[in-house]
Amino acid sequence: MHAHNLTTSSNVCCVHQTISVFTTRADTLMGVTYVTLAPEHPLVDLVTSEEQKANVEAYVKETSSRSDLDRTAAKEKTGVFTGGYALHPVSGEKVPIWIGDYVLGSYGTGAVMAVPAHDERDFEFAKKYGLDMKWVVEPKKGELSKEEAFT
Repeated sequence: MHAHNLTTSSNVCCVHQTISVFTTRADTLMGVTYVTLAPEHPLVDLVTSEEQKANVEAYVKETSSRSDLDRTAAKEKTGVFTGGYALHPVSGEKVPIWIGDYVLGSYGTGAVMAVPAHDERDFEFAKKYGLDMKWVVEPKKGELSKEEAFT
């Protein structure tokens, strides 16, 4: 099997900006249900609604005191909803933009188009915060369990 890399972007609702992401799993693109930005991502302030501003600022401040190593080693993923939405690059659906400590500004683009049904970190985050999951890839044999990510 040969992996193909894909860089895609999603437009941010009501703001003339795009969020770029990188993936090796184009087959799961239709399973994107939310976007997660690193707390240090340059678009955080721009995509945050007035209603969520205080929560986002407090979360960014708290997370900025932790190292990348500490954030990636943490067993429990944390995050906060920005109040903003991005447009899915294929379907055009609005997907919520979150900030999460498991996304690092120093790695890739600092943004993830989350596919919780097919990525363990996204699955844990979505389960914790009650976010939607869409299974778009199934095993060749056996039953699909919706109690864990199918990667």
